[in-house]
Amino acid sequence: MEIIIKRIFTALFFIGIDFAIANNNSDTAQSISFDAKKDIVEIRMKSTPKGDAYFFDPVGVLIQPGQTVRWIQTVFNHSTTAYHPKNYNHELRIPEKAEPWDSKIMRGHDATFEHTFTEEGVYDYFCKPHEMDGMVGRIIVGKPLDGPGTKPFDYAPEKKWKEVPKAAQDNFPTIEEIMSKKIVLNKLSAGQ
Repeated sequence: MEIIIKRIFTALFFIGIDFAIANNNSDTAQSISFDAKKDIVEIRMKSTPKGDAYFFDPVGVLIQPGQTVRWIQTVFNHSTTAYHPKNYNHELRIPEKAEPWDSKIMRGHDATFEHTFTEEGVYDYFCKPHEMDGMVGRIIVGKPLDGPGTKPFDYAPEKKWKEVPKAAQDNFPTIEEIMSKKIVLNKLSAGQ
């Protein structure tokens, strides 16, 4: 039965039917949406109710080449920034041929930023003001392949790139989890 449910869920996701995963909570349900007409996946930039932790939700998604991700800021000032040397000399954690992105600090409630992904592979990204707090996310486009995002953290110390902070490393979903679930909600969203 579980296999059938997983297959149905996967089929609905990839044919473009709007969906949401919720723990009987409308805020969590709003975290994930898919626009069939535009091939857009939405990721919310959120905080806990007390404002003591910040996170992307979902924290991990599997998309296909050519799809666009739209980040939506719901509170505070955030960014979505690819782990790439062009972004403040951060460690390279996106495919080598992929273009890095940086939304800069977004201002205002419901501010958005979009990026279209064309190269297959693993893409790790962070929020500039909250990276040290572990506000990170991971996107897999098509197949993970064997790119920088699949390597251990600090895989090239000779490059002298800025390392991924420990709190950030601890918050990435695994590649296996994303490939299996397709969407990984942030553990911090469960209580909202």
